[in-house]
Amino acid sequence: MKRRLITIVLTLLVLIGLSFGIAYFTHTTFIDYSFLIGLAATVSIWFFNSKGGFGSRRLNGNIQGSTGIRMENKSFEFAPNYAFFTSLVYTIITIAAVFYNYRSYF
Repeated sequence: MKRRLITIVLTLLVLIGLSFGIAYFTHTTFIDYSFLIGLAATVSIWFFNSKGGFGSRRLNGNIQGSTGIRMENKSFEFAPNYAFFTSLVYTIITIAAVFYNYRSYF
């Protein structure tokens, strides 16, 4: 339980820290980049924690092409972790905040 809570808190701190850091250096508001940071983190966590996806198939094709040894195909597998769920919830909350903040533009 403690490890899960630490993972969730650290993920939130990284996401909020990146959003504040980019907002500070670009002289914009926090809400402007928070959705993009959350989306990038969610996609990155998904990409690097999945097995048998595009990257694996491409690497297997390259190995087969250069060595002639046929690699066995792995089925796509993704086991979401707490960091993924935290960044997904962060992304959903920030897109709602962006729509609320910029509602007069829609």
